[in-house]
Amino acid sequence: MKRAVQRITVLAVAALAATACTKASTGDDDSTTPSADVVATVDSSALVRPGHLTTCMDMPYKPFQYFDESGDPVGVDIDLIKEVAARIGLKINIQNSVFDTIIAALKGGKCDMIWADQYVTPERIEQIDMVGYWKASEVVVVPEGNPKGMGGKDELCGFKVAGQKGGADVAALEQLDAACKAAGRPGIEILQFPRSPDAYQALASGHADAWMTEQVAALLLKEESNAKIEFTDTFALGDGDLAGLTGLSFRIDDGAVKEPVMKALAAMVEDGTYAEIWEKWGLTDAALEPDDSF
Repeated sequence: MKRAVQRITVLAVAALAATACTKASTGDDDSTTPSADVVATVDSSALVRPGHLTTCMDMPYKPFQYFDESGDPVGVDIDLIKEVAARIGLKINIQNSVFDTIIAALKGGKCDMIWADQYVTPERIEQIDMVGYWKASEVVVVPEGNPKGMGGKDELCGFKVAGQKGGADVAALEQLDAACKAAGRPGIEILQFPRSPDAYQALASGHADAWMTEQVAALLLKEESNAKIEFTDTFALGDGDLAGLTGLSFRIDDGAVKEPVMKALAAMVEDGTYAEIWEKWGLTDAALEPDDSF
């Protein structure tokens, strides 16, 4: 994979992000405005809803996908999916889904694809067809001042740690918990929450000693919301080429949807629109050209 050009600091996101609101489902978005010609089309019979690219997302997850003060969907992923839809002649229809059941939603025909910043893992590749498009890092988050003197990811034995149910961070915590017990130490009490903001609230309220989450989202929370937090560890989840790789997903063998989407993404990379969207949000350093070669 190739990194997109130009380096922008992650914290530049804070200057561009708006305060999130709560909203159950976004539905249609008629604001799709093509910046280039249609490069591919999708047979209507292959779509959940003809004329629309129905996409499962898990909101809010700033700065990638969330609601602005008017309740409209915004973020890096929203800009990307709007551009993709425009280039295959469709409008977007966003289905706000719980992360823990989002793969089941795709496989069950609730949406045409998932765009929810999922880590690419061997377990997920067995169930869905994934395309990596950015690199993420995990952090162990603790209250400012680290009152309990907590260490890194390998030093969480005996503590309460929050994570998002169905997320790769919880899977990592389960492995760390097993390692603690195998070494004869107290296990990790894993607190699972349906959405990332809920996990943070557990930390903020003192119900959790730490929170494991993705770094960009945690940095934005710290900068924009003035959250009194700090990190004791930063690391990539996964091994080899999959370490930190984050992707969008399709049903296996659903080329009728995947191939046009990939053509749209390739055209966006070619004309620079893809890099411009990442640059707009201050995240050029994380962006990768979309790739499914794993």
